[in-house]
Amino acid sequence: MGYKIDTSEIFKKIHNINPGPKQTAAYIEEIRKADMAGDPYARLSLRASMAVFVPFFDDATKILPYCAEFFQIAEEHPEAASAYDRFTVAREAASLSIVLPQIELPICEKMFGEMEKVAAKLRCGAVRRLHMVCTEFYTYIDLQKAQEHYDIFNSEKMGSYSACTACEQHLKVWYTLKKGDIRLAHEMAKRIFSGGLECHDIPWQTYAVFLEHYMDEGGLGKYEPFVKKLMQGGCRDVSDLANAGTVLRCMPVINIEKGLRLLQQYWRWTVNMWNEQSLYFFYKGAWCCCREANLCGKSKTLYPPQGVNLEANTTEFFEEWFYNKAVQSAEKFDKRNGTDFYMKDLGRA
Repeated sequence: MGYKIDTSEIFKKIHNINPGPKQTAAYIEEIRKADMAGDPYARLSLRASMAVFVPFFDDATKILPYCAEFFQIAEEHPEAASAYDRFTVAREAASLSIVLPQIELPICEKMFGEMEKVAAKLRCGAVRRLHMVCTEFYTYIDLQKAQEHYDIFNSEKMGSYSACTACEQHLKVWYTLKKGDIRLAHEMAKRIFSGGLECHDIPWQTYAVFLEHYMDEGGLGKYEPFVKKLMQGGCRDVSDLANAGTVLRCMPVINIEKGLRLLQQYWRWTVNMWNEQSLYFFYKGAWCCCREANLCGKSKTLYPPQGVNLEANTTEFFEEWFYNKAVQSAEKFDKRNGTDFYMKDLGRA
């Protein structure tokens, strides 16, 4: 079965629509038409493109059923499934497994397997990207496995399929911190903090991981200026919800009144948020803010954003409410992963 649909015109039409739910709906409609037409090339390429573009501007969970369908179609029509599309779809699904605990462990590992099948053929950094994703994923589950993936990641050359240099260096810093080697993590972070490496997410996420570490240790010390930097550059919109949570966690040490104002400001980003990991960091930070306000006698009225309907609105009430929300997120991850990583993290707060 060959080509029936000119996908180039379809992609032009889709990408002329503003990114977000409307563009996602356009993808879904064109996929429906391709399915009806029975063109396997269009069915696969549309799903692969959707997997790449939708998570940037819309609820990423929407791509998951289409990723699953992609591999079903690829099994039926292997001639229509390019190695590039196979790798791309598997990479996007595997990356989402880090932030979505509802993706079951066997499905996560199946996506890593799909990446591995084609990574060696693609080369150009594809193997490196595979093991970078696996390093982060298994750090929450099995440090020995994570180390095995990290060693391969480090030994492979970069290429067009690997992540940007800034993100790779951040992963090295993050992983080293999780292993407890603080001195080496600081050394690795110098390239980022000197301004030599940056992208949309870096250095903001690197500031955040150091702030989380030093709050775990009981104070900020000389890293307190990171809070201001993160607040100014790394809390831009809903995609930075996790960074906002880290800022909130630090504010009780700096200025609790300002922390409560920021809590009120950032809270709206949680409405309809699909990223469970970001929600976890926000709820943890919000809980820390409310707890400190109550301890120091600075309780105040908070106003939940539209869509969060609650009868009480004091920090006394929300101290328990945010804590319970953080526990719910932590337990989802730990149940899926078969560990207590997140609950231990919450305990350190």
